[in-house]
Amino acid sequence: MILYNNDCLAVMKKQDADSIDLILADPPYGVDFKNDVYNDSADYIEQLIPVWYKEMYRILKDDCYVILYVGLRNLNVWIDEALKAGFTFKNIVATRCFNNGSPTPKNNFGFQFQPILVLSKGKGKDFNEVDFIPTSEGWFKDKRNKNPKPYTYAYPNWIKTEWGFATAKRASKNLHPNEKNTTLLKFFVEVLSNEGDTVLDPFMGCGSTGVAALEAKRDFIGIELDDEYFVKAKARLEAINE
Repeated sequence: MILYNNDCLAVMKKQDADSIDLILADPPYGVDFKNDVYNDSADYIEQLIPVWYKEMYRILKDDCYVILYVGLRNLNVWIDEALKAGFTFKNIVATRCFNNGSPTPKNNFGFQFQPILVLSKGKGKDFNEVDFIPTSEGWFKDKRNKNPKPYTYAYPNWIKTEWGFATAKRASKNLHPNEKNTTLLKFFVEVLSNEGDTVLDPFMGCGSTGVAALEAKRDFIGIELDDEYFVKAKARLEAINE
């Protein structure tokens, strides 16, 4: 495990080409989230997206994946710039966010949809088989079932299981206002990488991706600019490694 309290571009530019097996991150959305550490305006973030993508593409191994939790309002920018950088657009995984105190708009639908962008460098390798949706007992024993397995390994792009929330449920123990659900992160890690592979999160926050990677026996590289969240992530991840 290697952790950096630094700007992600500065760190990624020093990484070797074709050295990362999976990039899994929740980057800034450009929604003017109040932060004294970085500029979260839409204009600033959107001008950085192609620069981030350039380095991600360079350091990612061929046929490996980038998974990004992105904002709904600028989803088109994330997709367009990914294609320009050379990535293959694979899919959008649909999950839900807990409505952590956000008021319901009077002239719009709510914003509980969390799009998760799936990209690959090249065609993309086959997914690993990971227990996902239990097969019904009846179908499991049915003679018409030509591939009897206790679980299905055909992964939908609409995550609707009990653990399919993108965010961690708000509680006093949450370390970050946008803390992500480690169970879902671990699913992505196990499906898209192998034990011993290197997982990178350029926007580490409180270290949720790192938790998922370490629990799944992957190497982890985490980068976080904010001093406060870096300290929290470092303590959280070092506790797992003890």
